[in-house]
Amino acid sequence: MTKKLYAVTIRGGHSATGVDYHESFVVAESPNEAYGLVRDFLEERNICFIDERELDSITLLAEASRYPRCKKLLFGVEEI
Repeated sequence: MTKKLYAVTIRGGHSATGVDYHESFVVAESPNEAYGLVRDFLEERNICFIDERELDSITLLAEASRYPRCKKLLFGVEEI
């Protein structure tokens, strides 16, 4: 399956001084996998309250495909 770059935004995770977990960038094959990677990372490290880890939005930014449907190319992850 084609690798894609997603912007994953959760409900919370804002920080004025440390890492801002609110928006993360993830290379994955599907939106579900992208959110799962972010959620698992936060849960394993006990970062943010449970309700702050809830998904707000996922945006497809680029694809490692010769003819990406989103019109943006992703390099450095095999295909193309």
